[in-house]
Amino acid sequence: MIKKQRTIPLRVHILRAMKRRVRPNHEKYEDLLMELGIKEAGIYGEQALDYYLKLLPETDTTHFIFHDLRLPYRDTHFQIDTLIIFSNFCLLLEVKYVRGTIYFDPKNNQLIQEVEDKPLKALQDPILQVSNQCYKLTSWLKHKNLPIVPCEKLVVLTNPKVIVKVLSSPSIVEKHVIKSPALSEKVIPLHKKNPTQFFDKKTLNRICRLLIKDHTPLRSSPIEQYKVITSDILTGVLCPNCPHHVVMKRIHGKWRCPNCLLLSHDAHIEALRDYALLISSEITMEELRRFLRIDNNYIIRRLLKNMKITGTGNTKSRTYNLTPLLTKT
Repeated sequence: MIKKQRTIPLRVHILRAMKRRVRPNHEKYEDLLMELGIKEAGIYGEQALDYYLKLLPETDTTHFIFHDLRLPYRDTHFQIDTLIIFSNFCLLLEVKYVRGTIYFDPKNNQLIQEVEDKPLKALQDPILQVSNQCYKLTSWLKHKNLPIVPCEKLVVLTNPKVIVKVLSSPSIVEKHVIKSPALSEKVIPLHKKNPTQFFDKKTLNRICRLLIKDHTPLRSSPIEQYKVITSDILTGVLCPNCPHHVVMKRIHGKWRCPNCLLLSHDAHIEALRDYALLISSEITMEELRRFLRIDNNYIIRRLLKNMKITGTGNTKSRTYNLTPLLTKT
């Protein structure tokens, strides 16, 4: 049973909006594209695991699955890609979607990636990552006065085409690294290894409540990190069909792309969502005219009414709340 669904982090939504809106010649544009590519590969990899999670072996008690948990640890937080709570043990999954050939080197705490003719890239050791997460989860359980259960860990590779090679400690790699189709096969011996039932139904439900309560989403903003200011952000309603920042025009109640001639009734919704993600969740009529590139206040009010966007304040200082658009990202 899934207790916490996987969601796309707010930071990814912001990065996607930055990809659409930040001027391509910005000094940090390539850096933000690189971060977005890494995060989207991670999301794709985690989604690719979902099918195999459904094939986990049935047991006498229900197991609970939590995706993208971020829990407190001392004065910071730690993140778990996927946590599965059984009555007899916890299983942490560090999910990786990587391309090319990867070389595991646990002795030196590193993972080396080789992709075609590109230079070798040293990555964080995922075995060490998930081991640290196990330690911190055990500390969290202890802090909550919950039974300390065995904490098992696996690194799951979700790209079926990745080639795996081992540079050191092959027994460690064999024990902790699998490709996603092997998940069920790997879990069966873990049940045999941990026969003692630590959690009854009441305790399992309590753990689930506490995990959800303590989950703290990451709120860091890439806007500040990449030093993007308002003047760096492209205005206008962008064509969803064209890849290169083509601004649509409002003609006879529709948005028309001058490049591919696409017609849209609601392309302005994405534009205002971008504004909420990148600039502010509140907007004035003056800013609406500037950002949508529409001079007619009546047209703007009609668009806002159709989106059920409400305003507060008098006519001159009236502001409109775009927060409802963010719940649909």
